[in-house]
Amino acid sequence: APQRRMHTYTVASAAARLAPPPRSSRLRSSAAVRFAPRRRRLSPVRAERASNKNAAEDIASAKLSLLVDDLRAASGDANGVDLTDEDRSEVDSILAVIESLCPSDNRARAHVDGTLAGSSWDLIYTDSVGNSSGKIGPFVGKVRQVFKPSDDPNGGPGTYTNVVELFGGLLAIKLDAVAEMLGRGGAGSQTNASDSLKVTFVDTSVWVLGAEVFRRPFPEGRSGTWVMKHVSDELRVLRTNQGNVFALGRSSDS
Repeated sequence: APQRRMHTYTVASAAARLAPPPRSSRLRSSAAVRFAPRRRRLSPVRAERASNKNAAEDIASAKLSLLVDDLRAASGDANGVDLTDEDRSEVDSILAVIESLCPSDNRARAHVDGTLAGSSWDLIYTDSVGNSSGKIGPFVGKVRQVFKPSDDPNGGPGTYTNVVELFGGLLAIKLDAVAEMLGRGGAGSQTNASDSLKVTFVDTSVWVLGAEVFRRPFPEGRSGTWVMKHVSDELRVLRTNQGNVFALGRSSDS
């Protein structure tokens, strides 16, 4: 008798497992499949275009990194102020390629819309012979351009400080200025509003051992012009209304 009950249970259990689900259950399952959201897929053509675009961007980025390394090597360790004419010709060739690789069509706006706020940039190369090159008398200092944070009480869009440090930072000369988008030029203008900036100089100050010892304002309206030739996460290249070029790399701590 115990054996028959076990056999009866086994048969009944097997029948229950093999029995089709109730019709209402099948309807719910079918509806769930029918109305489940479908994952959107890119067409083969769009997927190929996206893949090609990403590959092109990766190649351009790798090429730019190599060019920046070449620029640093060719510029030397004195911001380029001690280069020969032949050396400068080599740097100019490198800069020409770098400028052609600029990923942005609106190179000036990044300076005034907060994109660069809080960032700092080290001078790699310039052909200027003024103080902005870092050369003070017989000495050549480290030059850094610092964009003030958006929450700086003396900051705001486009505000920055050029800092020349000598003797390991014991002496610093700072120039405060404000950059703003330059209006589109009239007929015959050689600059484009999307890459041109007006730079108004505010004041200059001298610091010794981290303490300010002197500050002098510029005459009202003293300004210059930048034409941004290259702006990327790694490098900025600008040309001034004085005909000088400045190449600045993002600081390692920025």
